[in-house]
Amino acid sequence: MSDSERITIPAETTVAVLALLVGIVTLNYLPVGGFYDDGLYAILAKSLATGQGYRFLNLPGAPAAVHYPPGYPMLLALFWKLAPSFPANLVWLKLINVVLLAVIAWEACRYAVRVLLLSPWVAVLATLLGTMTIPILALNNMLLSEPFFLTLLIPALILGEEMARHRPSRREALWLGFLSGAVVLVRSVGVMLIVAVAAVWLARRAWRAAAWYLGASLLVWSPWLLWSSLHAQDVPPLLQGSYGGYAGWFMGGVRAGGLPFVIATVRVNATRLAAGVTTSFQALGSNAGAWIALIAVLLALGGGAWRVRRRAPVTLLFLALYFALVLAWPDQPLRFAWGVWPLLMALLVVPLEALQHPETARPVRAVVAAAALVLAAGAARYNARGYANAWWESIPRGMTGRAERAIEWARLHTRRGAVIAGESEPMLYLYAQREAVPVETFTALQYLRPRTTAQNADDLRQILQFSSARYVLVRSPGELDAARALAATPGAAPALSLVDSAGGLFVFAVKTAPPPVSPPNDSAAGR
Repeated sequence: MSDSERITIPAETTVAVLALLVGIVTLNYLPVGGFYDDGLYAILAKSLATGQGYRFLNLPGAPAAVHYPPGYPMLLALFWKLAPSFPANLVWLKLINVVLLAVIAWEACRYAVRVLLLSPWVAVLATLLGTMTIPILALNNMLLSEPFFLTLLIPALILGEEMARHRPSRREALWLGFLSGAVVLVRSVGVMLIVAVAAVWLARRAWRAAAWYLGASLLVWSPWLLWSSLHAQDVPPLLQGSYGGYAGWFMGGVRAGGLPFVIATVRVNATRLAAGVTTSFQALGSNAGAWIALIAVLLALGGGAWRVRRRAPVTLLFLALYFALVLAWPDQPLRFAWGVWPLLMALLVVPLEALQHPETARPVRAVVAAAALVLAAGAARYNARGYANAWWESIPRGMTGRAERAIEWARLHTRRGAVIAGESEPMLYLYAQREAVPVETFTALQYLRPRTTAQNADDLRQILQFSSARYVLVRSPGELDAARALAATPGAAPALSLVDSAGGLFVFAVKTAPPPVSPPNDSAAGR
């Protein structure tokens, strides 16, 4: 063991233990489903654990799931099998991400030293920023796949970078191919890792290694591709945005909106991404402060990427492809940035190495020092406020509060087996034990062009027709307007009538359904 390796072991272990403690302290016991994806992951885990296959149990007919790759639900299902009582098992499911956070911290520190060749103290700083700040803690405190994704992605990048420095053997290429395929089975965007590794190896004329690598990756990934193609149409067209495959949904938006739609999406996402990332480093609460922070972030990331361009070509190409997709994808981009936060923070601190070298030019040292001061002050301010106010809980706490009234009403006034249309349908299934469908569709074009009330009302009518839902539970203005419009439409089939409203919740009965009943209050232990 070399001296440098002896120095890094305590650093890696220290940050891993610290991340574990932070994860435990910040662990919350809030319900899942408020963020939407976290509830669907729980439903898929339950489906696998109870032997019902890979299906959306909340939807009528329990169609096959093709929206999320099965890697993370399979991990959750293992623990669901050991502790099958929901929601009592929720704490154990959330502890998975706590343990994964510690693993990510160990890997991130290892990556910073072995790949980026950072000194131990800079590597530790990068790891602290990448694993113990509000953005990553916000994801880690919900049942989301990003922690598992990072747990597999970082070692794959380490191996990919190390193998790029020599001609990989067949065994090395196969092993990395299997690992990269597993990354894609956790998050579909992981396919950019496969492209990045293969491209770098091909550029360095490692033809055979690249072929073995691509073959192994496809071997792991192909069963999911086959499953997705066989069941692509199991979910009704109106629900494809939330429950169907990604590619068809995105291409539907491109066909409808053309190149102007893609350009507009990139412009909107670039603005939102810059604003979201800048918020984590903004020391002054003003427009000037935001611009100063943004310039500092861009200088640090750009400088870091330039300094490691030869050490980490796979990482840089992966991130370039990753964010190219994120910018063109019609959905909120900030979550995707948080999903690779440890990698971004590693690049952010790379310029600090320049301060340790006497030969670094004075103007460069001045720029690096100024940017570092701005970023340090902003990060300290943002995370101090975040820790004081438990911001990692803000998303699930806010969304859960909106769904509580609907869950209570459904449990008190409907029988098991009734189908409900609601805004938080994963939570209605998990906590009220009712099959549930959304009250609106979600198309790619909606990201830029909100649908009219008439369009939303027609979507709701079609959802009610195929689902045979008995009640519509809404509270958001747009969804409420759509329900009211459908209720006011003469001769609508099915028709709606308002039967209850309290605490901001509005309940519409589908006129063809039987009147509500009041069975004894039951538990939320699962169907």
